[in-house]
Amino acid sequence: ESAAPARGAAEMSLGERCSSSLTGVSQIFVVNDAISGALMLAGIAAYSAGAAAATLLGSAVGAGAGAAWGADAEDVKAGLWGFNPALTSLAVSIFFVPLGFSPFVLACGGAVASAAATVVISGALREALEVPSCTLPFCLVASGCYLLAGRLPGLVLAAAPHSPEANLRAFRAA
Repeated sequence: ESAAPARGAAEMSLGERCSSSLTGVSQIFVVNDAISGALMLAGIAAYSAGAAAATLLGSAVGAGAGAAWGADAEDVKAGLWGFNPALTSLAVSIFFVPLGFSPFVLACGGAVASAAATVVISGALREALEVPSCTLPFCLVASGCYLLAGRLPGLVLAAAPHSPEANLRAFRAA
């Protein structure tokens, strides 16, 4: 008897999609729980609303990439498509001054690149060494994003990275 085919992420309900974005945030700390993800976002928001928004955006973009690429719904619901993209978007929000549309595009593009890198790196490490990729995709993609500073219009590194709000205040005061 063959197993039932896996349900694709594109078939997830709106509630499952929203929940998966929160679970993606919780997976940063290897926790598979949307409520924990919401609490983590609240903690980030206590520090910076902009950083929390970037984190949630990244996780949602990662989950959306999983759905678009035909990922298994259970993997997306478990937040496995969201944690590296969430971290990448958070890093962009911390290291760049939020001037115009460019940092937003970089955060979203970095989230998609992190999702893609997770697929490639996870597959390679699983096959070669039987180990998970953990946050290696985030580290590589966020480093690439950082290196784009000054090379693309509107991407300005923060002089003293802090939070999107503090970075913008410091930039305007300089």
